[in-house]
Amino acid sequence: MSLKTRRPPGHAKRKALTYAADIVRLRVQGHSLSAIREALEDAGVLVSISTVRREVLRGASATAALEPAAAPARPHAGLADREARVPVAPADPAPGATSLPGKAVAEAFMRDRPTNTLFLKESSR
Repeated sequence: MSLKTRRPPGHAKRKALTYAADIVRLRVQGHSLSAIREALEDAGVLVSISTVRREVLRGASATAALEPAAAPARPHAGLADREARVPVAPADPAPGATSLPGKAVAEAFMRDRPTNTLFLKESSR
């Protein structure tokens, strides 16, 4: 005898759990969250847009975990995505500057700067 479950794995209180694959598929096709929510409402599942968004994110992360080489298609690429593809040249160091570790840079910066106001030099008052 083998056991068969009645619903997919996940928390039983997730109303849209049985439609998770359909939700992700519709979102990948470019449907808005409100359109997906209305489709769920037509199927008898009353959820908020936040619930639909959460199911999309869960489905996208599950898909990414199963297929790490394939990136999910995004219908609306934002400005940040386009800017991320542009290579950025490293800044040229100032003339005479040497590459120092962070601790050495911090020590050089704080060397002549008193941190206690009671011991301020007369000229700096």
